[in-house]
Amino acid sequence: MSGDQFDLLLKTFAIVGVLLLVGTFLRAKVKIFQQLYLPACVIGGAIGLILGPRVLGWIPMSDAIMNTASNMPGKLFSVIIAAMPMCAMKLKKGELFKRIDALTMGIIITMVAALQFAAGFLVNVICNSIGQNVYAGYGSELMMGYCGGYGVCATIGNAFKSLGQNYWEVAQGIGMTFSTIGMIGGILIGIAVINIKARKKETHYLADPNSIPKEMKLGVISDPNEQPSAGKQTTSGGSIDTIALHLALIMLAVGIGYIIEYFVVKYNVPGLCYMTCWFYALIVMYIIWPVIRKLGWDKYFDANVKSSIQGFVTDFIVTAAIMSMPLEAIMAYWLPILITAILGFIITVPPILFLDKQLLQEDWVEKSMGPLGMMTGDFITGMMLTRMVDPDFKSNAIADFSIAYSINTFYCVAMLAVVYPYVVTKGAMSACIFTFSHAVILAGILAVFSIWVRRRKAA
Repeated sequence: MSGDQFDLLLKTFAIVGVLLLVGTFLRAKVKIFQQLYLPACVIGGAIGLILGPRVLGWIPMSDAIMNTASNMPGKLFSVIIAAMPMCAMKLKKGELFKRIDALTMGIIITMVAALQFAAGFLVNVICNSIGQNVYAGYGSELMMGYCGGYGVCATIGNAFKSLGQNYWEVAQGIGMTFSTIGMIGGILIGIAVINIKARKKETHYLADPNSIPKEMKLGVISDPNEQPSAGKQTTSGGSIDTIALHLALIMLAVGIGYIIEYFVVKYNVPGLCYMTCWFYALIVMYIIWPVIRKLGWDKYFDANVKSSIQGFVTDFIVTAAIMSMPLEAIMAYWLPILITAILGFIITVPPILFLDKQLLQEDWVEKSMGPLGMMTGDFITGMMLTRMVDPDFKSNAIADFSIAYSINTFYCVAMLAVVYPYVVTKGAMSACIFTFSHAVILAGILAVFSIWVRRRKAA
């Protein structure tokens, strides 16, 4: 990277940082943002988009800065994804199979994720058949936006760009659009469900449906006594900062990922040449972390510090992605987006609520809020809805949801690596059949698992 390129990157980070500060201030002061629970990165990114050169032009930003902002998410996503296996605890033998509800929830949300992929590709096929043409890879944005959220959507552009598709920036913008629709819709639906069930006395731990903690609305925690720690200091400052240590390990995985990607592309390795750096970085961390744990060095790494690093990277890349969205090009797809968004809610919310009610052993309302929030927004949205219905964490909803989320993550990460080259090379119809078959297989697994649970309970 030349000096001018580095200056350009720092200028872009500076603009994004200012927008994040503005977003944080507005979330804490403006009621409509509090009622919609919009993250500061979304508010700041939207302000940058509206006031920037692609809408009103009030904030002077060069084409070079806008291009840097567009490319930032795809590049920095490697940091987020490479950190996922880091600080993972080793489950004791047989412990997972004792969490029946967690396993059931995991299968259900993974099946819904497959349905979201299939629904998106189905809209692609239908739109092209009736003359409402969409680009060849359209469809994956639904699942990426609803289930993955803003952080995962940031990788859409880089995935299509690496495959030589010139619509990558539009696809990234449409993914962000689905993230916004899904998160706002999911929160509103979740709050409505909580209120309805609370009035029907079907919730077990919520006395007042309106008793939502103030800090959840404001987005900031004012009381110093209530402010949680961002993580443990595991190093001496005279040697290396704790955050630097964690980031160094993550960047080790990312660096090895780039090396692997270079040789895979150079030698055109079949089946792997379409994979991007983050996929290899993830695999590398899955290898590195067990080694670190075996050596007993895991005590120097803290899950909260890792999450903080992932969080700050996510905030920056989401803001950058939204402020650089090609709004005019996205608006050309308003009809497919509308159809896909509505279909997304139909195949997500009713199946989760119905299957959870039928199959979960206890507290089905409380345990449904995590999956409902996550499958329309992201993990944090699911946690927020769960906290609304179980403010004091008296149920196992959070613990079971965390396990279910981990199960779903394995599927989604694998699909991130597979689905883009698949839809580009095979077409939307084939991709629709491919992903729908996953949903059918998972439905079969869910049925078999449910029968096994009933027989075990009856024994």
